[in-house]
Amino acid sequence: MQRPPLSAWLRPALIALGLTGLLSLAACGGGGGAVNAPVTPPVVPSAIQVLPISQTVYPGTVASISVSGGVPPYTAFSSNSAVLPVGSAVPTSTNEILLAANSVSTTTGVTITVKDSASQTSTASVTVAPAQLFPNGLTVTATQSTCGSSTLCTGGTGTVKVTATGAGGSALAGRQIRFDVVYGAFGFISTNPATPLVQTITVATDIAGVAQVGIQALVDVDTQPAQVRATDLTSGQQQVANFTIVRNQDGSTIITIVPSTATITGPDSATCSSGVAVDYRVFGGTPPYHVTASFPQAINIVNPTVANAGDAFQVITNGSCVDPLTFSIVDAAGRQTTATITNKPGTATPPTALSISPTTQGALATTCNAGATYQIAISGANPSYAITNTKPTNGLTPIYTSILSAPGTLSITNVGFPSGDTTSQGTYTFTITSSDGQSAKSLILCGPNP
Repeated sequence: MQRPPLSAWLRPALIALGLTGLLSLAACGGGGGAVNAPVTPPVVPSAIQVLPISQTVYPGTVASISVSGGVPPYTAFSSNSAVLPVGSAVPTSTNEILLAANSVSTTTGVTITVKDSASQTSTASVTVAPAQLFPNGLTVTATQSTCGSSTLCTGGTGTVKVTATGAGGSALAGRQIRFDVVYGAFGFISTNPATPLVQTITVATDIAGVAQVGIQALVDVDTQPAQVRATDLTSGQQQVANFTIVRNQDGSTIITIVPSTATITGPDSATCSSGVAVDYRVFGGTPPYHVTASFPQAINIVNPTVANAGDAFQVITNGSCVDPLTFSIVDAAGRQTTATITNKPGTATPPTALSISPTTQGALATTCNAGATYQIAISGANPSYAITNTKPTNGLTPIYTSILSAPGTLSITNVGFPSGDTTSQGTYTFTITSSDGQSAKSLILCGPNP
């Protein structure tokens, strides 16, 4: 029996084996003889966040927005860069967006959009409100209210005051505020003696946010309106105030004289004082001051031109009785006020005339007895009485009481020339002076003493 060829029976076996392998590969989920590697899921970034999501800012006051999350670095965009510009690149060192709003006349809403590197975005709402830098406005206050509390008299002084506040009404300390004269005859009081009044001046606010400067109206000008302006140099915000300068020549409430009046009395009812000095000090107004008297011959004025406020002019009585005498004090602005002095007699009874007796004793041809007592009666005037003497050449030194406390008799001894002096002769002169200044002389004449 002939056997079939090998290929005839081997072919079906190989086909079956191949089908078995295909089925096996199919069961393993793939073909081509390779195994697939595991797949890593994609990383999802966190959401970008901005804080605060809403806030109110004011021109001139810096605020900020904080950015976190997402994929740094960030970029920022403003919906209204004319009102609230921001830098496009957010600094990676701080991740903060600084907000410095420009001035606005009305409240304006602005949206700030922040974008990260993965194109995620987040927004913050910012309300830009008109700056509340000068909530109380600009005020002008006169130092003296003679012409009104906010009205300056010509030559008068006052203050200009403004308070700078930030967000929530907080005081802004150290803020540079410039004050300018817009119009009007006045200036700002400076510390420079060469330019005591200036047209512009810059000062910093104090811890309470207050900036204040002194002003002075010019002297001898007509009544007129005036305007002052304050400018915040950081934000440029301005505030103006209007006031009036009033011409006023009445210095009675502006210039102060201390004392305003003085009364001097003489030593008795028949005499007014002489040589008494009174100092009158001048304050207020505009120095220098010129002083005149209504009766210039009745007193003496020392320093009739007073150069500075607080200095004095002096008045010295000369015995003339005045009740009263008036001084006119005029300052550099032409404002005038007055002061007075009264010089009148006192109340004491006036003294009588000094009386002495005798006025002459002895003779040049008669020897004076050195052991004898000579007497002089003294009365009148005001005691006590002072006694002095001059004696002739070679004369003995007289012995007597030098002061007599009351009217009475003065006793004098040791008058004459030494014994044996046969040629000398002369006069002892005794001068009696009362306490009120009256005086009289009593003489004792003496001849030789053989």
